[in-house]
Amino acid sequence: MMRLVRLLLLVICVAAFSGCDEDKGKSKTVKGKAASAPYEMLVVANKEWLKGPYGSQFMDVMHSEVPCLPQVEANFRTTSVNPSDFTSTFKVYSNIVTVDIDKKHVEPSMTMARDVYAHPQIILTIKAPDNATLVAYVKEHRNEIMDLFVEQELKREVGFLTKVNSGKVFEAVKNMFGYTVCVPKDINAIKRGDHFIWASSDTETSNNYNFIIYTLPYTSTSDLTDERLVALRDSVLQLYVKGEKENQYVQTTPMTVLGRDIALDGAYVKELRGLWKMKNDMMGGPFVEYARIDTVKNVIVVTEGFIFAPEKKKRDLIRVMEASLRTLKM
Repeated sequence: MMRLVRLLLLVICVAAFSGCDEDKGKSKTVKGKAASAPYEMLVVANKEWLKGPYGSQFMDVMHSEVPCLPQVEANFRTTSVNPSDFTSTFKVYSNIVTVDIDKKHVEPSMTMARDVYAHPQIILTIKAPDNATLVAYVKEHRNEIMDLFVEQELKREVGFLTKVNSGKVFEAVKNMFGYTVCVPKDINAIKRGDHFIWASSDTETSNNYNFIIYTLPYTSTSDLTDERLVALRDSVLQLYVKGEKENQYVQTTPMTVLGRDIALDGAYVKELRGLWKMKNDMMGGPFVEYARIDTVKNVIVVTEGFIFAPEKKKRDLIRVMEASLRTLKM
């Protein structure tokens, strides 16, 4: 399965980012830190073109929605600027997409450069010979484009979490499992079970973060299917993550789960996203789960972040928890 994941990632990189060179265009001296806010994207293109039919379709891709949230939220908030106005004021953005439509381009392509004007920074240049070709190409590679920039933001969040995090959760996970993990510092309320920890922030605060980690015996690759992991999730959370009453517990909302295979630090990880709800109550929200195999202990290690933030935007909150899952060290 790991060979398959690596092959898929290689195919994506070759197909989507032909001529991709992370150091191409990178200046030898980085001028400073990126100054844009998280999940901001700068689009460098003719602003009149962006208002037209082709530009609108292009921007629809740039405004792709975050999957598995209870309300519609775009992955990025965009700002646009004409190429002639792309000055030092705008070069501090962390995420930049430039559009180059010219008949000299034989076929559409994408080229990525890192840290050209600031750090961390990704500049993705999309080229095509005409409008229709560019729009079709961007739509075809919508997921790769979004994943590229979301990964950039997650790495930035991971860097922050490794510096500022909950020492209480760090020690609890280390003592029970021998692993380390960095979660938001507000997460300090801990409940323990059999090979299980649920840690949450104070419910009186504006953002209720929840982190879960548990291990289960690993028998075969069938343990990592979407259906099996959802069934395991529901059985474990029904036992340990309860509401105020005995008949209230967290469960997965049917038909909302999206699963995919990813690779982190060279290891296979199964990712699940979806919505959760509290049985016999009105509470609910989004969750993200990573399942991986500890080959030394021969167990499945499940980490999850879920959010309860009624009447609030949830994109940034769930991304923080997703970044937390990426800090796990076994």
